[in-house]
Amino acid sequence: MQDFLLYGTNGLLLGVIYALSALGVSLIVGIMNVINFSHGELYVLAGYFSALFARALGLPVALAALLAVAGVFVFGLVVERTLIRNTYGNDMASLIITFVLSIVLQNAYLFIFGPYPQKPPNWVSGSTHLLGLFYYGNQRLAALGAGAAVIVLLFVAIKKTWFGKTVRAVAQDREMAAMLGVNPTLVNMFSFGTGCALAAAAGVILSPIFPVTPTVSVGVSLTAFIVVVLGGMGSLTGCVVGGLVLGLVQNLGAAYVSSGYKHFFGFFILLLILVVRPTGLFGQKQL
Repeated sequence: MQDFLLYGTNGLLLGVIYALSALGVSLIVGIMNVINFSHGELYVLAGYFSALFARALGLPVALAALLAVAGVFVFGLVVERTLIRNTYGNDMASLIITFVLSIVLQNAYLFIFGPYPQKPPNWVSGSTHLLGLFYYGNQRLAALGAGAAVIVLLFVAIKKTWFGKTVRAVAQDREMAAMLGVNPTLVNMFSFGTGCALAAAAGVILSPIFPVTPTVSVGVSLTAFIVVVLGGMGSLTGCVVGGLVLGLVQNLGAAYVSSGYKHFFGFFILLLILVVRPTGLFGQKQL
């Protein structure tokens, strides 16, 4: 029983991070109809930034993490303004540009940081005796709580703030929103930046546990796209549910069958869901 709870808690942690990363993809696709192939590279960039700020500059870990997310957010704004904006209406062009950007960033990381794993310092140390059954690392508990908190904040922002209302208005009817005074171009730019920041948040939360390397980005992007399709294109709620399902299935499958089939379990559950429900778990567009 305690082994099952341990594996399940690990799956829950990964599921929250999967959901957080996938929310960034879904937000960008839902607002801009752009598939960002460089999403995983932004996750890695945030991990490198966090390690650099904390270790090389000696900043407090929390401040280093916040600055890393802010840096990736600004980087996302620059990418949207210089590379993505001119491709609106041409889905293939934006896809090719983000794919090339992912290759450029991977090679830049390899040149600057080398192929060796890097990680920022742990936020906390020690472990906690959960439910009196097993010990669980406090860093993992902190990561789980931080990931869940960011997801909750995103949903509150989307539902309650002025920015969230304009995002939903543009997603539902871009022309009508423009007629009512909303600037769709500005919403696009900040939506892209926010999507990049969500990838960065996932990176700074998980990198103290799983160090980043230039090639980690491929798996991050692939997992995020799987979660988006699994949950249903355009559904933020689907991203959360899909991420949790994928994290639990992968971790329990790896624990009780074989870790070599970890990614197989992810594709299997995706195919199973799509056979039963081709639009995904929450297949309607909603923000």
